[in-house]
This record gives sequence, structure tokens and C-alpha cells, in this order.
Amino acid sequence: MTSFIHKGYLDFLSEKQKAELSKHFMSASTNDMMPHQLAVQLGIKYSDALAVLTILEEEGLCEMKLLIYHNCEPDVPAGAIPFGQGFPNLPWFCPLCEKSVHDYNELSYDFMAHFVKQRELV
Repeated sequence: MTSFIHKGYLDFLSEKQKAELSKHFMSASTNDMMPHQLAVQLGIKYSDALAVLTILEEEGLCEMKLLIYHNCEPDVPAGAIPFGQGFPNLPWFCPLCEKSVHDYNELSYDFMAHFVKQRELV
């Protein structure tokens, strides 16, 4: 099991929230998490949840992806690119409707963290 000593990076979380986060991440069934899921679980703002996941990604404990949604199926991710790479280049081909997208206004985004092994926050 991987341990992550948070060195003050997560001081904006209460001790109870840190314990809940550690408990959640030690579960073998937890592989993917979106910021809004973490926000609800810990009772924190979306931006704080995104910050937590970004810190964990920076420490190598997860891999963050930018999920790409197209207007043709607004609730289904049409693609994903590594976090930090930026937005997709246009024209972007939507595999769902098989059309080329030429306007960023047709796209929306979210984030997904993928954890490859159990981890404990200490």
C-alpha cells in the first residue's frame, strides 16, 4: 500500500475529512473518482476537491484526465486527455456522433482521477 505524507498540503481539510479521505482511498474498490463525488463525500467545495485530486496527482498517487463532452451526448464523455495537456486541438473528432467539432462552445469538460493502487494518507 502506498502512503502519502501530506506535509501540510491538505491543511484546508479538517482531521475528520482527512480520515474520511484516507478511509475511502484505502478501499480496494476505489479506482476512479470525479471531483464532485469527492466534494459530496467530504462536504467540501468542488474547487477544494479538485485541489485535493490535483495534489494527489502531483504526488504520483493518481492520474488525472480531462474528460471531453460533446453536445451530441452531453452526459457521456466522448474522450479524455491527460490533465495539464490543455484543451483538445480543433478540429476535434467526436467518436460518438462521428463529426468534426470546430467550435469550443460545442464542448464541455470535467475531471476524472484514476487510482492504480491503494493508498493511505498520513
